[in-house]
Amino acid sequence: MDTHASFRKGLNRSSIGVPVPSRAESKLGSVERRAPLRISVIIPIFGRLGDMDILLKTLNEQTLKPHEIIVVDSSPASLENVPPGVRYLKNPVDMALSGDYNHAAQHATGDLLLLMQQDCLPGSDTDLENNMKLLTQERVAVTSSVTLPRDNWDRYNFWGQALMARWIGTFKQGISGKFDLIRADVFREIGGYDTRGFSFAGEDMDLYLRLSEHGEVFVAPTQVIHLHNQSQKTGCVDLFKKHYQLAESFGALLRKWGFKLAQIPYATSYSHHLAKYLYLLLPFCIFFPKYLVPFLFVATNFTNREVWRIRSSKRFVFLLLNPALFLVGLAGTLQGVITGKQRFSVNK
Repeated sequence: MDTHASFRKGLNRSSIGVPVPSRAESKLGSVERRAPLRISVIIPIFGRLGDMDILLKTLNEQTLKPHEIIVVDSSPASLENVPPGVRYLKNPVDMALSGDYNHAAQHATGDLLLLMQQDCLPGSDTDLENNMKLLTQERVAVTSSVTLPRDNWDRYNFWGQALMARWIGTFKQGISGKFDLIRADVFREIGGYDTRGFSFAGEDMDLYLRLSEHGEVFVAPTQVIHLHNQSQKTGCVDLFKKHYQLAESFGALLRKWGFKLAQIPYATSYSHHLAKYLYLLLPFCIFFPKYLVPFLFVATNFTNREVWRIRSSKRFVFLLLNPALFLVGLAGTLQGVITGKQRFSVNK
């Protein structure tokens, strides 16, 4: 049995603790039994099928079958071999994943949208059904927690491991585009993803907050496996670029939402956000450099403490790289705050 299959087999209902819906959570159930809600799965591909075969197989094995599976492509060339049983949409405008989701949502015929990425798999065959049961009248979306398996991370090169070290395990991200079940009418009413403000990062957090203005976005105990198979070798420069990209998105989010960002489930991962609090100390370095500069040099190494999971002596280089990454993050944050937009990309 391959790693992906064995991992999914271990995520049964008892191990993840999927609750039985309460009477309040079942209010919508009687309505849905009379008129079952149809689910449109949306998967952006940008000209590459990647892990599409195993994803389609997993979706078709769900106890609750999707109404349709839409593959949306914004790459310059058309896909030659369209997988059977899917609906292929060509997006004439390349506006990253968020633009592809928006385009497909306008053509979807389902009552609910299931936003996915091609390198993700539901943790069990009942996940879609379980999340559907949790979509009560008060909720506009139900999303799964995201799991990056350690076995996948172990196969990355040194810099790839450093890039993804903090994501090993399971996290409640909120909206992530990996297994998000959203009411189609609400998604369209708010205009989907904000492609003007966010191009390549931060768009999921922004969507979470805008959806929350119309109802609850519930993070279910179900898990979606993020395979994250790195097709290209990651280098040191990629680490700095990605750090800047994410920091720019935080700056844009901060300008738009302020302290409302604390509502996002991912905000509770304090070790991922420690650097943001340290930014506040930088102006005081002008007045107290003797004390604050050494303090920040030490403290910034805790902002990326997950890199010590790497089993390589090269990890000690991060004693110098972490302070540098901190400054790059500051530059990206300032850029996002000043412009109110996220535009820098290393994705394509």
